[in-house]
Amino acid sequence: MDFIILMIIAIIPPIGFLLYIHHLDSIEPEPHGLIIKAMLLGAAAVIPAAIIEAILGSLLATSAGSGMVPGLGELSAAAVNSFVVIAPVEEALKLGVVLLFIWKNANFNEENDGIVYVGASAIGFSLVENILYVAQYGFVTGIMRAVTSIPLHTFTGVLMGYFVGLAKCAPEGKSGTGKIVIGFIIAYLVHAVYDTLALSGTAAGLLIVPLVIVLIIFGLLYMKKGARLSTRRWNKTEPGPVPPGASAAEPQRGQGNVRDTGTGKFKVVISRVLFFICAGFWALLIIGIFVPVDGTSEKPFDIIAGGVIITIIPAAIGLVLELSYYRQKKNRAVAS
Repeated sequence: MDFIILMIIAIIPPIGFLLYIHHLDSIEPEPHGLIIKAMLLGAAAVIPAAIIEAILGSLLATSAGSGMVPGLGELSAAAVNSFVVIAPVEEALKLGVVLLFIWKNANFNEENDGIVYVGASAIGFSLVENILYVAQYGFVTGIMRAVTSIPLHTFTGVLMGYFVGLAKCAPEGKSGTGKIVIGFIIAYLVHAVYDTLALSGTAAGLLIVPLVIVLIIFGLLYMKKGARLSTRRWNKTEPGPVPPGASAAEPQRGQGNVRDTGTGKFKVVISRVLFFICAGFWALLIIGIFVPVDGTSEKPFDIIAGGVIITIIPAAIGLVLELSYYRQKKNRAVAS
């Protein structure tokens, strides 16, 4: 029973993110089989990643299992390990899955597909990594990874995938290599900073929470941009008749014109994703309180206090965005 609970904790967060990415890809959905292929290949990439990281770690004289390089302070050693070993290897392999096995597929035919496929590859990678960590370190690790490491892998994949999609759909005669490089560098730097904080063993590790929140916000922003590009690409209906009293220059319903909904709708999307993450986090905490798992000795009060500390910032941001959205909605209603 304990093992089943741990596996649920390990599997649900990455699968939830995959379903959300697939949900937003509604204009020209990708084949389920190809998405699963990208995810499985991303999962398989954990094996070469572990081998390459072990080799690089030994070359850097990394002490076994600690992530520390002799002669350096904790934060400096963590930075070396993160920027030289972990982040470049993992992000390159997640990207390589799409470039090697998905890129030439005929279904990869729009900018948003880069987000779907690189995101699926990243989620597959994080899924296996999460299972291994949770199986080894238990419930608390699973909870922490659900709100930090899983969003990290997912949204670095989303950001990188956005630029891969732009590269795939680059105008004829123009190379998209530069955009792929830009996407990789962004994902690499964010991942490296995250791992530096996580491995430092210092108070700097507390900065992981705001870093992940900012990453989620930018990731959702780029998912929205990808969806817009998808809509523009496939919404090519011929203009219909202009209704009486309307200007021919005005966009009409059903004519293939996309009306900009502004930032209001995006605010509520971010707020509800943050609320969803917080709710899922607390659901897992409650499971841990009422269904104790072997190897955990935390008291209920400590678990609850930790949960409050971790979720208070994202919940507050979500509340502010939600209130701002409804205030804008009310103002628009008054103005109309």
